[in-house]
Amino acid sequence: MQPTSAAPPSSAPNDDFLQAAHRFFPDLTATEAIAGHPNAIKITTPAGLRRVSRWPSAAPLAAIAFSRDVMASAGEGGLELAPRPVAAPEAPAQPALRIGDRYFSAQTWLPGSPPPRAQANWPEPDDRIDIPAVLPPPVFSAVIAAIARLHEGTISLAGKTNVPVAPLAMVPGAVRQAHGRHLGALRAHARREPAIQRWLATAERLMANAEPVVFSGEEPRGLPESVLHLGLWPAHVLLDDSSLLGFLGWSRVAVGSPLLDIAQATLRLQGWSDDAVETALATYGELRPLSPEERRLLPAVAALDAVATSGRLLEQTFAVAETARPPTVLRAAIDMMLTSMTALDRNLVAQAAVGKSKRSPWRREPRRPLVRTGGRPRERHR
Repeated sequence: MQPTSAAPPSSAPNDDFLQAAHRFFPDLTATEAIAGHPNAIKITTPAGLRRVSRWPSAAPLAAIAFSRDVMASAGEGGLELAPRPVAAPEAPAQPALRIGDRYFSAQTWLPGSPPPRAQANWPEPDDRIDIPAVLPPPVFSAVIAAIARLHEGTISLAGKTNVPVAPLAMVPGAVRQAHGRHLGALRAHARREPAIQRWLATAERLMANAEPVVFSGEEPRGLPESVLHLGLWPAHVLLDDSSLLGFLGWSRVAVGSPLLDIAQATLRLQGWSDDAVETALATYGELRPLSPEERRLLPAVAALDAVATSGRLLEQTFAVAETARPPTVLRAAIDMMLTSMTALDRNLVAQAAVGKSKRSPWRREPRRPLVRTGGRPRERHR
């Protein structure tokens, strides 16, 4: 699922989807378009509910195959975090079927639904934007624990060749490029939108403070590289009441530092704060403790992600041909991200002070007694 999607004007799947559905499930009994998700349809078969997904035209087959392998691993060994891939009867060894210029894949249907306020309808009623939202603390902890299990359970896949990778060293450059694009789209709207002004005032400073931290350290060595989800939005979290059932959005999986998933989950599912970070680190550390170097890098990684995520949300909200006021849920999501940027700015400044002084910036030294030199001591009056 992409951060923005538009529902098709009709509730019926198009011809390519119908062809893919029949080739994957010859005995299907019904097909149904999914509102707000034009690249997936729901399939009813005698064996149960299924799903057919359409990949972007530029998606390489190797990335699709890796996504299939990750979902298969995430659904085994007690993880049960992802839908199970389904092979086409005519090509059981292939990860996807090519129809026209697009690849199609199939999976089982996961039960549950995303939490409230996980998407905003903007700028048109049928358009959906994935937005951050504060999940209840027990749900957030369950998500972090599930991500730790995913990272631990897919270690064998992280060593494969010819798979998508997301090295930390490339994050600053990618964020700089995204920042430039968002800046070009938002500059004309900044004068009348305080949210854009807040982003402009903080983004450059965050990048300047975060980049040296990322570049000063090597790729973290405390943990093996992990298979990352890289799409931890509330809309991809499936719940039954307050119980976590699994995740959607497996199209962007890649191998890299687990810090990327931890940072994104904290920013998008809770908002950056001392309490949220401590919860994430403690919960994740129960299965996979982070090294001191990884803990030092986490705020910098989160700061860079916050700059890019906030810029994209602002562009999706304000750089559109729409004169109406954006919905409250979307403006609240933007404020949540900007508040996280402010908190991260304080974290990075404090971290820099610790590095210079070798002590915590909030720790006061004991006050030394004043020593007077020369002259007679002053009399004390009662």
